[in-house]
Amino acid sequence: MGFQGSLVALAKTFILFYIGCCLIGRPDIVFKAVGGLRAKALAGTSASWGCPSPFHRNACKEYNPNGYR
Repeated sequence: MGFQGSLVALAKTFILFYIGCCLIGRPDIVFKAVGGLRAKALAGTSASWGCPSPFHRNACKEYNPNGYR
């Protein structure tokens, strides 16, 4: 079973979990679980994501609101 097969199995498990939660009347459990996992995954991130422009290196040090929508 390759990577794609693993993703299919994960998707099936997620859908069954969601359907099960809907059947018991608590579809919000899925969103709380996903939100909790997301919060744990992003909790330790504090490093910079890098410079937004490889051509304008001063973009890392200054913010020009005219350059963004």
